[in-house]
Amino acid sequence: MSRELGRVEAADPGPTLICLGGLHGNEPAGVLAIDRVLRQIYRRPEGLAGRFVGIAGNRRALEADCRFLAHDLNRAWKPSSVERLEALPGPLDDEDQELVELNASLSRIADEAPGRIYLLDLHTISGPGPAFAILDDTLQNREVALDFPVPLVLGLEEELGGTLASYMTAQGATVIGFEAGLHDDPGSVDRAAAAIWIALDSCGVFEHESRSEVVAARELLRRQADGLARIVEVRYRHSVDEGESFQMDPGFSSFDPVEAGQEVGTGRNGRVRAPRSGLLLMPLYQEQGSDGFFLASEVRPIWLPVSTAVRRLGVERFLHWLPGVERHPKRRQTFIVDRRYARWSARQLFHLLGFRQEGKAGPRLTMRRRRDQLR
Repeated sequence: MSRELGRVEAADPGPTLICLGGLHGNEPAGVLAIDRVLRQIYRRPEGLAGRFVGIAGNRRALEADCRFLAHDLNRAWKPSSVERLEALPGPLDDEDQELVELNASLSRIADEAPGRIYLLDLHTISGPGPAFAILDDTLQNREVALDFPVPLVLGLEEELGGTLASYMTAQGATVIGFEAGLHDDPGSVDRAAAAIWIALDSCGVFEHESRSEVVAARELLRRQADGLARIVEVRYRHSVDEGESFQMDPGFSSFDPVEAGQEVGTGRNGRVRAPRSGLLLMPLYQEQGSDGFFLASEVRPIWLPVSTAVRRLGVERFLHWLPGVERHPKRRQTFIVDRRYARWSARQLFHLLGFRQEGKAGPRLTMRRRRDQLR
């Protein structure tokens, strides 16, 4: 399998949409969807106003049909790790080699791009549930994500760390992650292809949405999202350590409501209970993986325009006046919050203002400003 699955581009310069499939090797639906959309565009390229490039993620794991071979490629994208791997002269393990090769491909495409760069990162999950979008909550990511008629999940990057989406967002790209459904569900390919068509339209790679594929894509995703929360924020991740036994109870789906104390699985210390009430996300029903499940809370959509407004006002200049808040002594646009004194919803307020939590939650939070492109 080639790293670059194909590309189409208009004669005149325009935006670039990079579509990535198979960052986990047991998730081939994204690769299949990219191939489908490329073939559709090859047959009928009218309306093309930019560039669309399809990329395969973890090629070695895709060939082996497993999530990863040595370690999770989508947890390895910390800037310091990328720099270290690119400087190493010796042989690398499978995922490290994939990272170096993939980063070189992405960098080359970005260097060639005459306009804005967008990345659509396609995934599937091991448990049942509807399609949904994931984003680092920058204003530019949010602008595109809101065009997808599916639930939007915020805050996941704070629980994971080292994701390609966060890395590319920090590089200045507009990035959306899209979970298309079950790994082995043929409908996941349909939903991933629908996400590509919507992204092509939303990013301006096609001039207008009159193409029948875009109209059909919006209707497909709108139907399966009917009745679901529009926006949720992740509040808890159940971590599964390497070598730990964790078995999710059968019958759970993403966006199922659970109550605090409800039994959801079995771990090394016995029965696992939900530590809080919320909406269940991505229950683990596969052998590989370090995320047992996530819990999220619904966010009222009205808070998004409020958040946009206060970010543009630059309110963060006054945050150190709040009790328990101080500027980081060495890092710009970063604050330390002592929750023993900040007896208010500090994390939620900082999220509203465009900050993300770094590191694990504790009595002291480190909150860093996201890379918003304020226009």
